[in-house]
Parts: sequence; structure tokens; C-alpha cells
Amino acid sequence: MIMDLHNHTVFSYDGVNSAEQVIENAIYHGVDVVGITDHQFSIGSGNMGEYIEKLTECKRKYFGYIKVLAGLEIGTRPRPDDLLTYDIEKLDYVLFESLDDFRAMDFFEFVSWRRRYSCPVGLAHCDIFALGERYGLDMPEVLRSERIFWELNTSGNYNCYYDFLTNAAKRGAIKRAGVGVSVGSDTHDITEYRFKQLKRANELVERAGLAKPFEI
Repeated sequence: MIMDLHNHTVFSYDGVNSAEQVIENAIYHGVDVVGITDHQFSIGSGNMGEYIEKLTECKRKYFGYIKVLAGLEIGTRPRPDDLLTYDIEKLDYVLFESLDDFRAMDFFEFVSWRRRYSCPVGLAHCDIFALGERYGLDMPEVLRSERIFWELNTSGNYNCYYDFLTNAAKRGAIKRAGVGVSVGSDTHDITEYRFKQLKRANELVERAGLAKPFEI
């Protein structure tokens, strides 16, 4: 199975393509599960209904061709004023981004917010091992106990992804803890789609026997 659970559309300030274009691009490349994760701060509470309605429509439209998931990416630099927990039950999952950044919200505050979400929650753009060192935590075990999955982002901008590719000890720690791992291209423009990297990361997850991020 090839998953791509991190994609942006015109609902994001930096997204170029429509949801349909992103999904059809994933179909063309043989992706099995595609997730749309537009930026929470771009959508805002006023447009959340329209966003969810569009993704629900796409689920119906592409049923039988590809599985479409409705996600959301929430920034943490700084902590958002409105984390939209009242709309989360209408989504399939949520990604919190860049929690390892020094400008990000406190990790323990994040965990308290995570517990308010009924849908699966994951960390994107985050070196969880560096974050664990900062807080003095065994981060794989924390993620397991708090039911938080971790994303391998293949956009080419994050060294922790490449480190994970070559670090057997870190892969072993994630596997032993049973932490779910997702793969995302972080696509903002389908003309720059990095399918080779996406496929490689999916193969790594399968070969290493890592758990799925949630029931897909």
C-alpha cells in the first residue's frame, strides 16, 4: 500500500491545485490512500464547513479509484488561538506541525490538547528524537501511550527523515514502541510531486514492519 497523507490544495495560502487535481495526480501515480491536509490558519473557522464538504464530496466522487481522507494541518509556532476541537470529529485525522521548533507551543500543553481530539493525531515536520532529548523523554514511548503517530515527510526539507532512513536504532525504537508511522509528500504543487521519494518511504515503513498511523 502506498499512502500520501500530507497534501495541500487552494484551501491553503500556499496551495496551487484543487482537491480534485491533487487526488487525480495521486491516482495517476498509483497511490492507494491520499489525504488532504490544508492549513488550519488558512481555512479558519469560517470556511471549515466548506472545506469538509468539499472533501466529503471528493470521497464520494473517487470511491473505487482511491481512498480519500480528510485531514488538517495545525501550526504550533506559536500555539493557535483556536484549535478547532469542535470540528475535529468531522475529520479523519489531524497533523500538528513543527512541534520541535523553539517557537512552538510547549510539548505538555500539546499533549493536553491532543487528549481533546477524538480523531487520530500525528506529528509532522518534527524530529521526535530531538524533541525527546529537549524534554528528557523517551519520545517513542510517549507517542505510543498518547496514541500519536509520526509522519515521514518526503518533501526534501527535513533532515530527520533522512536520518531515519539510515538509522536502524531509531527505526527499532519506533517499532518496539509500536508507534504508527505515516508518509506524506507535503505537496503544494503537483508539478513538483516527488513520487520516487514517497514510494521509497512507503517501502521503508513496510520493510521495517512499522505500524500504520491509524486504521486506513
